[in-house]
Amino acid sequence: MQRKGGLQLKLLLLFTLIVMVGFAFPRLIWTTHVGYTLIALTLTQLMVRDSFAPVWADRLYRGLGILAVVSMWLWLLTPHELIYSGVPLALSWSVLVGWSVIRLVKRFADEPKVSEALLMGATAGYLHIGLTAGLVMSALETIQPGSFGPLNVPIGAGTSVFATSHVFSTINYFAFVCLTTVGFGDINPMLPLSRMVSVATSIAGPLYLAAVMGVLIGRFASNLERTIVESDQRPKE
Repeated sequence: MQRKGGLQLKLLLLFTLIVMVGFAFPRLIWTTHVGYTLIALTLTQLMVRDSFAPVWADRLYRGLGILAVVSMWLWLLTPHELIYSGVPLALSWSVLVGWSVIRLVKRFADEPKVSEALLMGATAGYLHIGLTAGLVMSALETIQPGSFGPLNVPIGAGTSVFATSHVFSTINYFAFVCLTTVGFGDINPMLPLSRMVSVATSIAGPLYLAAVMGVLIGRFASNLERTIVESDQRPKE
């Protein structure tokens, strides 16, 4: 069971890195959306099997994952003129990432020791917050054009979000700037809602690090103490 859980955490990190490929290479932006899909399905359809949550909570979590994937692809294939197509995406992915982070931290706390897979899963969870924030901010830019500036989004009659999705890599960059509380100032939230999302992202990053570091340090200290006790109990020659 531990080996299976470790493989799931490694896959989560792998899919998270696939999402970031499209940000570095705009021609491969389609890998980004495939990566988002794989992340949502891994969290809600694969990793949920090892959950100790109530059955109704697991079913609701599974349904949320499917809703998030469907809403993302509908948003990508929808023309810019239908500005409210991003609302389901923003809501579903915001709830999904919040719920997923809570489940991941609980899972980390249940791990018997700090392992390579655990560290990979913790890294993936942190990156997941940034990636989801970027996706929500991108949806917000289509709901309220001009939410972030300076940003040049080419909009034409019938142009889908997917056709101009390479532009949104800039917003994803800004999301990680907020997550790490760096604040370069080259991109700015211009409207009240975009500012609120930016502030929420800046708060979520340090909170996640504090929670996960507390769990990892506590687990490491517990393992170290157990090792010392076992060493003292061994018969001396």
